[in-house]
This record gives sequence, C-alpha cells and structure tokens, in this order.
Amino acid sequence: MKISYESLKKIILGKLSHDGGESYHVMISGKTIKFWLSESGDGIMNDRYKFLNCKFEILYAIYEMALSLGGKMYLGASATTTGKLIGSKEFPVDTIDAFISIEFYNRTVGDSTTRRSTYYAYILEWAGIAINHRGGFITINKKFLNED
Repeated sequence: MKISYESLKKIILGKLSHDGGESYHVMISGKTIKFWLSESGDGIMNDRYKFLNCKFEILYAIYEMALSLGGKMYLGASATTTGKLIGSKEFPVDTIDAFISIEFYNRTVGDSTTRRSTYYAYILEWAGIAINHRGGFITINKKFLNED
C-alpha cells in the first residue's frame, strides 16, 4: 500500500530507534554507511557525505516520484559526476539527482548539480522502502507500491 509522509518518517525513525540511534547499512560496493538523525530532527545524516541532511520531505518526494514512474527511478549519479546538464538526454529531469536538484536545491534545467542520489537511495533501501540496484536505479518495495 502507498504510505503517507508521516508513515515514511515513522518507519525511518523507528529503525533508528531500534538500532539505538545509529544504524549501519552495507552498500552495493560492500562498504558500510552509517546513518543518524540530523541535529534539527528533520532528516538523516550519513558518514559518507557528512554535510548532507537527507530531509524526510525529500525522501518522501523521491518515493512519490518513483511511484509516479511505475515504482522505478534512476539515480542520475553518473550524469552528475561526468558534468552532464539537467534535462539533457544523458540526465533526464525524472532521475533522482535532477528531480531533487530542481525541487529542493535551487537548480534548473540546463544546470549541473552535485550527486546526492546515492545517499537518498541508501536511506530508502535501509528503511525497507526501496531496493537500490546495480545499474543506478531504485525500485519501490512491492508492499509500498499501491493505494489500498
């Protein structure tokens, strides 16, 4: 069933609470990433991109966008690291990095941006909401796909 913003936040905070306030997740590379609640309480921090607060509202927006795309969303991470421009053939606006850059990080079509999708994708995977796949995309966990 489709979850609400409050449900997504509750799932993530519950997982953090269960793990004593700090959680660890094994990434596709085999390396471990650590998560904790931001000081402001409005998102999740990680030890790989220490200044990035992955806000709950952005995590939920990614979830909703992935649902609107049929449950699958590309990250756009390789496009960001090679300097592709948002909205180009190589960096469509419906990738996580392009989408959140436009909606939350004051970028527009034609701009370049920073890679943030990896961290958002791993938080969604760690929380059990999505699966992060080799090839640079996430799929929403089947139990969170449809409306009741």
